[in-house]
Amino acid sequence: MRTVRVKEAWSQRSQPSISGDPQPWERKGRRLTAYDGYEAYIGTLPPEESRDWRVGVYDDLADAEFERLLRSMSRIPDHDIYPVFEVGITQFEPRTSTQDYFLKQPNISIYSGKDDVAQLMLAEAWANQRFLAHPHVNLGSYLGCVVRGGRIVSLAFPKYVGTLADRVSKARQLGPAHFPAEERERCINSIQSAVRHLHSLGYAHNDISACNIMFDSSSNAMLIDLDSCAPIGENVKKGGVVGGWRGPFFWKQEFKQSSIECDELSLQAQSAPAALAGEVTRELSEWMNGSSGPYCCRQARKTCAAFALPP
Repeated sequence: MRTVRVKEAWSQRSQPSISGDPQPWERKGRRLTAYDGYEAYIGTLPPEESRDWRVGVYDDLADAEFERLLRSMSRIPDHDIYPVFEVGITQFEPRTSTQDYFLKQPNISIYSGKDDVAQLMLAEAWANQRFLAHPHVNLGSYLGCVVRGGRIVSLAFPKYVGTLADRVSKARQLGPAHFPAEERERCINSIQSAVRHLHSLGYAHNDISACNIMFDSSSNAMLIDLDSCAPIGENVKKGGVVGGWRGPFFWKQEFKQSSIECDELSLQAQSAPAALAGEVTRELSEWMNGSSGPYCCRQARKTCAAFALPP
């Protein structure tokens, strides 16, 4: 499988901008990541090509174009992104599976030259393993990890049919009848139940968003993505930002430790779209339609749009 992802790169300003803009974030260009099978690459899109590439995932590039991009990128060492398999973690073999599944690869977009990506993946594998023994009907299921050469190269999950962001976006386009209030309420109640389950076991999710809430084939809401999940009070290596999925212009409240409060505030953001619609619409206007340009991938754009759905 050959894929390329284009993503905006941002950094915090050390000083106010020349214009006096108090916004502490500034764009640093567009970052490229790619997978050629299990080989991972990272690089930066040349400025002169930025207008030719939209933020998102490309999985249908011609071989010549894919290889041209790879030549401008650096290979990431396997040991920096693929953790060594540890006894006690359930294994999954895609070649013999008879069910639909989704394979989650390491998040190489956050690679910084160390083995942090591998550590995060190992922690997520153990988190999912832990909740196999303590399941919840609204907590995403886990099938196991895929192992190649003694290392975990991906995590396997059942294939769900769409995100909360997708459903709300569809309802905005086609009308509230496509995601009525009673279904939205049932969704939020289900996710709240899953979060309470995590808290009862001494863990917080730390990354609740409309992109991390999905639905199974029976329209049951499922809380997914445990790569930020950690014991309450433990330092978090990823996540911990309320509304962080909206982009850097919204990164306002951050938790350094795994926190029930972070989860509760994030749940409030998901359960009160109408109250946030005006704020999000105002703050999004500049970077979605103006000179700032897009920040998020297509899915994150849908997530932001979720907050403009009428009650």
